Amino acid sequence: GTSRVHHTRNMSASLTFGNAVVGQRVAAKAEKRVSGARAALRVENKVAIRFTRMGRKKEPFYRIIAIDSRARRDGLPIQQLGWYDPIRKQSSLDAPAIKDWISKGAQPSDTVGALLKKALII
Repeated sequence: GTSRVHHTRNMSASLTFGNAVVGQRVAAKAEKRVSGARAALRVENKVAIRFTRMGRKKEPFYRIIAIDSRARRDGLPIQQLGWYDPIRKQSSLDAPAIKDWISKGAQPSDTVGALLKKALII
């Protein structure tokens, strides 16, 4: 009975050692790949001014929000900056807040940028 326990203990030890070696190899390869590109990609915490979709099916309604550029479309916004109703072609924009975000380096999406130009904010 004791030989079986001893055998599994050795096996698990060799498995963990094998995984550690493989993990180190993968990490080393990934580090080589990333280190060259990392200098060019050093962009952090970009804020985007873009739409988040509200409304219902076939009846779109968008809020204009400031959000981390890496967040998903309907993610938690940093600040709500207005809304746009494409069916009625109406919009309400918080111009001072939008100008403030753009002065801090926030990038409006193409569609929001066109809307801001039409409203003479940009």
